[in-house]
Amino acid sequence: MRKVGVDMSAVDPRDPRAPRVKPGATEVSTSVIRILAPNPSAMTLDGTNTYIVSGPDRSQAVVIDPGPVVEEHLSAIVTLIHSRELDVKAVITTHAHPDHAALGHRCASELGVPLLTALEIGDSPSAQRVVTACDIRVLVTPGHSGDSLSYLSTDGVLMSGDHLLGRGTTAILHPDGSLGQFLRSLTTVEATEFTRIAPGHGPVMEADLGRQVIAYYRAHRLERIDQVRRLLDSGQRVVGDLVTAIYGPIKDPIVAWSAKASTLATITYLTQEGDWLLEGDRVVSVSH
Repeated sequence: MRKVGVDMSAVDPRDPRAPRVKPGATEVSTSVIRILAPNPSAMTLDGTNTYIVSGPDRSQAVVIDPGPVVEEHLSAIVTLIHSRELDVKAVITTHAHPDHAALGHRCASELGVPLLTALEIGDSPSAQRVVTACDIRVLVTPGHSGDSLSYLSTDGVLMSGDHLLGRGTTAILHPDGSLGQFLRSLTTVEATEFTRIAPGHGPVMEADLGRQVIAYYRAHRLERIDQVRRLLDSGQRVVGDLVTAIYGPIKDPIVAWSAKASTLATITYLTQEGDWLLEGDRVVSVSH
């Protein structure tokens, strides 16, 4: 099957030779420390980035995205917090996917603080107050998942979870994820003043590069929409065939699942135009 899309013009502004995220703890800014979880994969890149964010006087701090259940990672988080005498008020998440949140209950229990999930923070004013009391602004950024949040530190570091990545593009994980929401969330972060983007996976991006990446993400998704529309117009209507036409053969089953989910998110976005319906594993033209 012919792979469509080789003429796409969106260009990733990031240097593919940029250094990988270093293991251990790294100071991202005066208020943000990153600890890399040892769970590298095709989906998690170098691993999940856990962030410990504190106010100027360290009187209020939170752990963002405790990560997967790995004992050495839990030990690294707790040891750093105790060694720096940080007063942690809560463990919070950017979204519920296990590579970000599975360690949440253990970490919160070890620290003696509440676990506040992204869903709780998005729905509960009292949970939001715990976060904002630590001088952290909450941004609602669904798209990758329905519950995705981003957080802005007092010194302007935007912790974007999986909404923006340090390398590659974000998967839109249908049916929970939504391409329409993702595009609107790009506008949300674009309108935000930040000094750096600290993603859920991959390296930190300075503000200028981060804004270029936001523009690239939008262009990439709009081109993907046009690509799927052209494939449908050409008569390719089976979801599996569309995935292969876009991505080519994929050996890794998790990556294949992600590619299919993102393709379904694009198809669902196009159904809102009224010309197409998704029926099982086929896309049906409404006008024919």
